[in-house]
Amino acid sequence: MDIATMGDLVMEGFKKLGFIQFAGIEAVEFAVGRNVVRMAARPEHLNHNGDLHAAVLFGLAETAAMGASVSGIVDLMGETFIVARDGRIEYLARAKGEAGPFLATSELSAETIEKVRADIQAHTEIELAVPVTITDDTGKAVAAATFTAVMRPRRK
Repeated sequence: MDIATMGDLVMEGFKKLGFIQFAGIEAVEFAVGRNVVRMAARPEHLNHNGDLHAAVLFGLAETAAMGASVSGIVDLMGETFIVARDGRIEYLARAKGEAGPFLATSELSAETIEKVRADIQAHTEIELAVPVTITDDTGKAVAAATFTAVMRPRRK
């Protein structure tokens, strides 16, 4: 199976996750080193000010980050355990509910992807910092985040 087909399978699995369905997160772009996801605010996502709830923004950012972390290794996922260890988010501006849809973009360099692939093939545990920017429909950044993706060999 080629990498593009494997990527399609990953995206199909992504759509079945409960949080993804609750949040209404949609894939925009999934390519090696890049993951972009989108969500439009629904009433259940808003806080008392009519903004996206901080936890929903955090979840959107984590979704983008973890997608980017696996984007260059879909052919190696069967031998790799991947989990988010931690995350930090900075809320830069109001994420007004009517200012959506919101885009979360996460990118990793080709060099980073190459190193991750080499470490996985060498059965070396990896801790990877994965950046994310969330923007509103005008392109204004409303949050910036970084997550640590931990990748280690699957136990046999």
